[in-house]
Amino acid sequence: MARLTYVIPTMVAFFLCSAMAVDLRNLNDRTVPWYAQVIPPEPFRGFYGKIIQCMWKLDPICGKQVYARIFNPSTSVDDYCCRNIATVGVTCNRYLGWALSLFEKFKRYAGLIDRRSKIIFIDCIKRKL
Repeated sequence: MARLTYVIPTMVAFFLCSAMAVDLRNLNDRTVPWYAQVIPPEPFRGFYGKIIQCMWKLDPICGKQVYARIFNPSTSVDDYCCRNIATVGVTCNRYLGWALSLFEKFKRYAGLIDRRSKIIFIDCIKRKL
């Protein structure tokens, strides 16, 4: 069980970085937002498993666009990524934003992450139609 406790958060960190299109060789790069962040405990049992399932659906390029849009509203999410985000679905969209806001560095932005990720998702659903 101890190994599983370590493996799941490690996989989540890997997938979060993949979703944000980060070169894993640069994890020690002080310029990336999650540099030196401790992986937080699951808010409920199975949460990281759900996150991993969601991340398999999200194109890493789209994860990067969503991340950029959350923290810089002047950026945009292109049509391809809007279709991808719509396919990922509302639950995964909420969970991915929640996972990001669990990191200590991003906790103070939890409301912003939640609000803007909802806006991005709704805008993408409208554009997809």
